[in-house]
Amino acid sequence: MCSHRRRDRRAYFSPRTLGLMHEMSVAQGAAEAVLKGARREGAVKIIRINLEVGQLTFLNPEQVIFWLKELFKDTEAEEAEIIHKIIPARVRCSRCGYEGPLQVKEDPLFHQALPVFACPKCERGSLEILEGRDCIVRDIEIETSPDDQTE
Repeated sequence: MCSHRRRDRRAYFSPRTLGLMHEMSVAQGAAEAVLKGARREGAVKIIRINLEVGQLTFLNPEQVIFWLKELFKDTEAEEAEIIHKIIPARVRCSRCGYEGPLQVKEDPLFHQALPVFACPKCERGSLEILEGRDCIVRDIEIETSPDDQTE
């Protein structure tokens, strides 16, 4: 068996585009994207999955990983190492021009409805979210059969 690293297309799962979703639903979408991408590349085994979880998704990464492991049972990804990285929220204020981090306090209600944020500098304004609102499968490491290698 030959192991190599492949950059797959990013798979985005965002509350903004998919509606509010809980961890199992996000894990289902990520698992489908990972397995589809790996199979397209001829993987016989998935070694590692790098997942980025935005702070503003209000997802619990440990729960997403738990569900991914459940969903990967009896697949090429059953023994995959799942690594996650939290992406902090970054915003830009259209009123005062502030660009930078956004302090977010964890609140269980954020799993029910998205909060409205104010600019950390002017405490007003319309904020554009620059980072931290998506859950992304950044890349996967796969193992392919030596027969699939071209010279």
